Amino acid sequence: MSTQTPVFLVASLQVEDMGSFQAGYVAPLKVINDRHGVEAIVATPQLTALEGELKANVMAVLRFPSQVALDAWYADPDYLPLIEARQAATDQSVSTLVALTPMA
Repeated sequence: MSTQTPVFLVASLQVEDMGSFQAGYVAPLKVINDRHGVEAIVATPQLTALEGELKANVMAVLRFPSQVALDAWYADPDYLPLIEARQAATDQSVSTLVALTPMA
C-alpha cells in the first residue's frame, strides 16, 4: 500500500442522544477534519436498509488521504475528547468505526 493510497472510514453509529452528539462531537469535528485533509463523503441519519437488519441510525463515510493521515487524525490530541463525547452519545454495543483501504 502506498502512503498516497486513500483510506475510507465508515462509521455506523447508534446515536442515543442526538443533541449531545451534534454539539459535543459533530460541531467541533470539522476543524480537526480540515486539519487532516478529511473529506466527508456522506454523513446522515437518513438511512434505508435494502437488505438485512439496520441497527445504526447514523452513517458516515470519510475519505482520508492515507492511512498515515487517518492514524494522525485518530491520535490528534484535540480529537481525544471527541472520542469520549461520541462514545457517550452512542450505544457502543452497536456502533463501529471501520477503516477500508481500496484494493490496488
